[in-house]
Amino acid sequence: MKKLLEGKIGLVGFGVSNEKLLERLVKDRDSKSLFVSDTGKIKEEGRTLLKKFDIEYEEGGHTDRLFDCDAFIVSPGVSPFSEVGERIIHSGKYYTTELEVSLDELWSKPRGTVIGVTGTNGKSTTVTMLRHIISGKNRKVFQGGNLGYPLAGVAEEVYDYYVLEVSSFQLKWFAEERVRFHLSAVINLGEDHLDYHRSIDDYFKSKLRLAKMTEGITVVPKAVADCQKELLKGSKLRPFVALGEGFDSFDREHLRVRGIEFRTSDLPFTGLHNYENVLVVLLISQLIGLSAEDVFQELKSYTFLSHRLQLVRELEGVKYYDDSKATNAHAVSAALRSFEPSKTILILGGREKDETYSELIEQLGQLKHVVMLGSSMKILSAKLQMRGIPVSGAANMADAVKICRGLAAKGDNVVLSPAGSSYDLYINYSERGNHFREIVTALE
Repeated sequence: MKKLLEGKIGLVGFGVSNEKLLERLVKDRDSKSLFVSDTGKIKEEGRTLLKKFDIEYEEGGHTDRLFDCDAFIVSPGVSPFSEVGERIIHSGKYYTTELEVSLDELWSKPRGTVIGVTGTNGKSTTVTMLRHIISGKNRKVFQGGNLGYPLAGVAEEVYDYYVLEVSSFQLKWFAEERVRFHLSAVINLGEDHLDYHRSIDDYFKSKLRLAKMTEGITVVPKAVADCQKELLKGSKLRPFVALGEGFDSFDREHLRVRGIEFRTSDLPFTGLHNYENVLVVLLISQLIGLSAEDVFQELKSYTFLSHRLQLVRELEGVKYYDDSKATNAHAVSAALRSFEPSKTILILGGREKDETYSELIEQLGQLKHVVMLGSSMKILSAKLQMRGIPVSGAANMADAVKICRGLAAKGDNVVLSPAGSSYDLYINYSERGNHFREIVTALE
């Protein structure tokens, strides 16, 4: 990070990660060597922080004041293909992101084991499962990165383990592919964030940078390892088989880890995507010296994060599930595999991400019915119409639930699994999921 320490640094975007990093930087730098630039309006707490340290800033857009800086720390939400992103990349100046800066600081001193987790879906569940397991062994665990608290906020503390969720956005903005993780996992890969990355190749390449920055083993699906040999060249891999048999594998009935077999029916939850997460946790846990048998037992007490295929209630023999976190087609496809198609009514909706929806459309054609919430999902709606798949429109969540209830019969499942981000009608996926739960809970 020597280049970053020279000259004036521009922080591009002022969300929670750059806020925490700024608090670290002002301890070692003159405040005049820092500049903050945001396209939106900076929140009041952010303004207070900037005034406290006498940091220059601009909001409502990026001007030439930003590009007078000598290096940039870019908020992951800034697309590299946006106007400001392309200008930063083509400036020839050094750029990075908070997680890279924080990891480099972490690796500059004695530290615990650093574990990175990425993938299209299941990252947060896998990270929280690992924290649940490791902290139960009386070890001090930091859980963060893209999930929850930024690493920059705990730079001065020492943990036995750092379990980090790492997004494709963060990985895209890393300046250098050098060792920053002891172990890592790429849970799965599917279409997502193509509005940010512009191509599936760029998205996959960003995700798989994690393996190149891992000192030890990266756990990865065998299908990914086979298809992405060039991108994974030189990485130490431990492949697992999804929906099949093998040394490290899972299917609907069993999980297998180095010859040890576990029954999925012994877990207090279902879903192929959950079994995939469990298998990855078992493999990572084994790599840090834990017993797979012990870990499997302890996972029975794991509590899921909200809005991840959670049963809200059963009413008149119909089960209602909240899967609001499913913001892409890959996640919805995984959720649907947990139900009998002919007995499933699905609520879709939200802002699209330039996906093709090819796999999902095949599944939607087998469902009992599809309800489209809002009017933002125009591409998928058009494709469903072309295929002759019946869809009911709903202006709001209350209408969507009302339509589902009218169509549902005893033994059916109503599933909110939107396949799009929430920003058309809600602040975030949590608000969307909570609204669904409130409406369903109030049904009489």
